[in-house]
Amino acid sequence: MARTALLALGLDVVVLVVANDPWQKTAGGQVVTPAEVRLAMVRAAATGMSGIEVDDLEILRGGPSYTADTIASYAQRGPDDQLFVLVGSDIAPGMDAWERPDEIREHATIVVMDRLGHVGERPPSGWDYLVLEGSFPDLAGTDLRAMVEAGGTAAEVVPEAVARLIEEHDLYETCR
Repeated sequence: MARTALLALGLDVVVLVVANDPWQKTAGGQVVTPAEVRLAMVRAAATGMSGIEVDDLEILRGGPSYTADTIASYAQRGPDDQLFVLVGSDIAPGMDAWERPDEIREHATIVVMDRLGHVGERPPSGWDYLVLEGSFPDLAGTDLRAMVEAGGTAAEVVPEAVARLIEEHDLYETCR
């Protein structure tokens, strides 16, 4: 998805930001892999990808991770930069529930990528957005967990280096 966005939108760089505390998940009691492990997996997945960077600013900031804070940091670093936020169509309709959505709307354009089961879902009225055309893998962490628990291996769907980290950290308890 990052490579498609980089090329299709003519971006200088795509930055993958790892949340410290993804509050929308943790507030609901969902178990989340530790931030340092998620960061290592994202770095492993991005290795060797020109134009793709990984940023740990949300981890360094600590506490709950809010897109509004991250966008504000990037806007301050590069006040003339045009900022985009890549989201799946599965979460786009709920963007008004994000923390400080007006700040995000003010500083960034949303880029929506269709996900199976959510094709055509878009942000609520008032959001500037683009639709990124492409064929994207439909794989969420919960899908990966279910696949591994059913006897599959992470290596079937993620880069080998990421699969090794999943096994090393025994993330899904039954990695095979």
